[in-house]
Amino acid sequence: MTTRLFSDFSPSGKDTWEQQAEKELKGRLKTLSDWTIGADLHLDPYLTHSEIEPKRMAAMQACQKKIPGWQNVPVVKFSEPRKANVAMRHALEYGADAIMLDLANVNIAHCEFPKLLHGIRLSDTAVYFQTDENAVAVFKEISKNAGYYLKGGIASDPIAKWMRTGKFFEDNLRAIVALLDETRNMREFRAYMVDGRLFHNNGANPVQELAMVLSEVVNYVDLLTDKGVSSLIALNRALFSFSIGPEFLSEIAKLRAFRFLLSKISDAYQLPRALCTPFIQAQTSSFYNADAAPYTNMIRASSEAMSAVMGGCNVLTVTPYDHPFQDPADFSERIARNVSSILVHESALAYVADPAAGSYMLEKMSLEMADKAWELFLEMEEKGGFVKCFESGFIQNQLNASLAQKVKDLGEGKVMIGVNKFIEDADPIYLKDNNDNSNPHLLMDQNLPKCFRASALTAIKP
Repeated sequence: MTTRLFSDFSPSGKDTWEQQAEKELKGRLKTLSDWTIGADLHLDPYLTHSEIEPKRMAAMQACQKKIPGWQNVPVVKFSEPRKANVAMRHALEYGADAIMLDLANVNIAHCEFPKLLHGIRLSDTAVYFQTDENAVAVFKEISKNAGYYLKGGIASDPIAKWMRTGKFFEDNLRAIVALLDETRNMREFRAYMVDGRLFHNNGANPVQELAMVLSEVVNYVDLLTDKGVSSLIALNRALFSFSIGPEFLSEIAKLRAFRFLLSKISDAYQLPRALCTPFIQAQTSSFYNADAAPYTNMIRASSEAMSAVMGGCNVLTVTPYDHPFQDPADFSERIARNVSSILVHESALAYVADPAAGSYMLEKMSLEMADKAWELFLEMEEKGGFVKCFESGFIQNQLNASLAQKVKDLGEGKVMIGVNKFIEDADPIYLKDNNDNSNPHLLMDQNLPKCFRASALTAIKP
């Protein structure tokens, strides 16, 4: 016989909880602030079952990751082949499951791939090559004597490069088409990246991040299908990359909302939802990192990593706490890898596919965030799509407004995870500014407060 738990107690509605909270807080209940996510998305500080729509909650849960766990993937920056090889093998021996190899501004002719990949079998260990070089040329080098079935991928986003530099993406797009054909049977190899970190690092709030990534995804799928790639391959062979900030609950909701929104995109392309399985890399944010009081970065990264895995990432990249101001030390790299290991072994989060499921706050936040992002996405589509929105300045204006609000909030004393209010000395926590002052067409204002890290986009002339 089924026994109802707590059957001796009568049900309590939200009013009852509010009355008790008012009593416990001695009249200070109204001082509790709501959750503000973006300019027009606000949620109560607490929710009850009555405020959740069961069918919509079930729809959100149905889109989430079905297999628990994630890859622990640190970034290794290329300097010279043998040194990078030692760093990769060391990371793999001490906790990493795969590697994100940063080849930024590196000519692949100088990589000496046999030395670089010595002792690393790409058919067994995933390596994601982060580069702006021709994807086919990179694949040709890494596939020599590497076995038939490769794991990992080419973490390259030609459209993001266009936004940063003004160099159009057509040639790199053709390379992605060729690479997708070359790797059509390699289900664990990602041919390109949709880099949502670019929007995050330019001030986007979660709603804007979702809408802009979604619009870029649709742009990629349309461009690739026009060149003969199937929409299913175009969606499933992408690496979706997000930065995860210190707003603990909203970052969990962001990743859950993305899977939900991408299922709506798959519906639009008449693809079975069960076959559309987005592969998400989540990286702890560099936007909020501090040069002063660097251990604060460790605190923030730990919170961000937990948000990432509870939100359902497939790949977790925790950046070392000292990376904003120096080449990471062995100690900081070990701590960064161990954050993921602790979440696996101490919290058991790797044994649950969707840890956030059933939380009234997180379910409501995921749904509301998805709805607002969908509205902004449709607005961008009405304006001509992703490229048109960037050329017209719509995206830049959105990011500038969001960044200004973040600066205002912190300037007025908003407290975030880590120490940003009660600090030991009188100096503020300064962050590096990645803007290139030599470029006259920078998107971001050169007078940004130094309490933010922002990588500038290049304004493209219509």
